[in-house]
Amino acid sequence: MANDRDLSELKGKMKRAAIDCWMADTGFYPHIGNSKIYAKWGWMLNFYNRPDENGRGGGDGNGVTASVEAEFDAIRRAIDALVDRWLDLPDGSECDDPLQRAKTTANTLGASGGPGSGESTGDISTANNTVHEVTINKLVGSFRAPFLDKYFTQFSTVQGELAAACMILQTNYGAEREMWPAARVDASKLCERALQAWIAQQEQESDVNATMALTTVSAVAGVVTSLATAGAETIASVTALSAIAGSATIAIQGISSDVDVRGGSYQEIFQSLTEGFEKLDSVLKSQEHALNKMLRDTLAMMYSDMSRFNLDAFVLGSYPISDGTMRMERSDTQIIVNNMKRIADSLTQAVSTLQNAPARNPTPRDGSLGSGSNGTHTAASELWNRASRCLALTTSEYERGTSLFQATVEDFFQADAEAARIVAEIMAAEALTERFDR
Repeated sequence: MANDRDLSELKGKMKRAAIDCWMADTGFYPHIGNSKIYAKWGWMLNFYNRPDENGRGGGDGNGVTASVEAEFDAIRRAIDALVDRWLDLPDGSECDDPLQRAKTTANTLGASGGPGSGESTGDISTANNTVHEVTINKLVGSFRAPFLDKYFTQFSTVQGELAAACMILQTNYGAEREMWPAARVDASKLCERALQAWIAQQEQESDVNATMALTTVSAVAGVVTSLATAGAETIASVTALSAIAGSATIAIQGISSDVDVRGGSYQEIFQSLTEGFEKLDSVLKSQEHALNKMLRDTLAMMYSDMSRFNLDAFVLGSYPISDGTMRMERSDTQIIVNNMKRIADSLTQAVSTLQNAPARNPTPRDGSLGSGSNGTHTAASELWNRASRCLALTTSEYERGTSLFQATVEDFFQADAEAARIVAEIMAAEALTERFDR
């Protein structure tokens, strides 16, 4: 992979090749017997000193014009202005931590269904299905419908949407992780093509294979296609966020990757190189625009229907416990309690993993590149913090639901004289809980 040292060294060679080409445009070539000077047609007595191999110096001599140092300096400045902002591009490694944490949280929440399943899997889903099965088949009572409506049906929705939101974050950090190292490679390739074109023109050779495909296009498209398409192997295929992920994929797959660096003079090649860098920056802008749109559309969906992402925002229905219809066995209720506790433990683990968004932009760059100095960091941080908060509130609400069920059981068996009061207190707390995370 190209690095900043490669590009810095290449820049020096570009300067000499560009100056060689510019001199050739005026009829001066490296002397056939002394490569350190330019001579008219390569052999006349009037000469100018040639820059060193890194493009430094040169320009003085005994030509018709006393010196062309100013022209050489102008060429060097032009190349500096064009190339320097592409130095110090991020290597993407700072995306590794948020990428892994988003992936781990998504997997904990069940974003790893088998081929063709389109369903949630993992410990949470297994335990949730057990709660549903035992409640339906073994318990009787009017409380059962509101209990399952919130703590099975709605919880399943929240579980899936939060997993999908984490996959959106995973997609963003995965794309950024690949985008910028690939951009470093592309920047070096563009410079290499310009170097070769200037050398070929100075040596009066034909321009060969001038068209190149930008690496960053395929790198980012590959990540987004695999993670954001909401295919059969992901939980996102059954969530409201699948359309958002699909739109991002279509946008990124539609970005053109071809650029040309060619020309018949120093100026034409330089202009072609300028356009090549403009195309590369345009690609980066388009890629980050698509990622930012994906992130902000996800945020907008969360705000539009918070109950799909936050169990605490879903109201528990009427919950009667003393209507004389209840029937249950201790062994069955204990199975439900055990599995609800497993779910709560897994949720707590997910909260811990997702807790803090990256403190700074993991892909710092020149502010003129991509979508600006912040890239996707602002939108990703907002989504991260929102998802993290919803997950924490959901965890607390699910733990409350576990306590409510336990108190309901104890009241039925009259094992605890305080059970009915505890049920009433929990239901009151559930009803008073703030519905929308601010």
